[in-house]
Amino acid sequence: MGANIAIAIVDDDELVRTSIAGLLRSFGIRTAAFESADALLLAGANRFDCVVSDLQMPGTSGLELRRILNDQADVVPVIIMTAFPERASDARRHGEHFLLIEKPIDSGQLIAYIEDVVGCRIG
Repeated sequence: MGANIAIAIVDDDELVRTSIAGLLRSFGIRTAAFESADALLLAGANRFDCVVSDLQMPGTSGLELRRILNDQADVVPVIIMTAFPERASDARRHGEHFLLIEKPIDSGQLIAYIEDVVGCRIG
């Protein structure tokens, strides 16, 4: 079932991008990696079923990307990842609700989040 799913991975750290892409491909998921939220937006985010994005990056942050995508007609779900979860607390205190996964990434949790947002079983 994973082959029918396309996930965009957005992180300014190349090692993180390639690691997560490799993990998702091992589940048969198609991936595309982007070094910034702006690069994803230029490429067209709505061709993906889900976006896995770092919280803090130069330029547009992961939360800003999520807000931009939530304002589009075809909403693309965004899973936020971070090594600094306390930085996401401010957004949550202001009423934002989003899936947050801490780095280093727990592969089982990431797959469970993806299954939840795309509405199908992967593994």
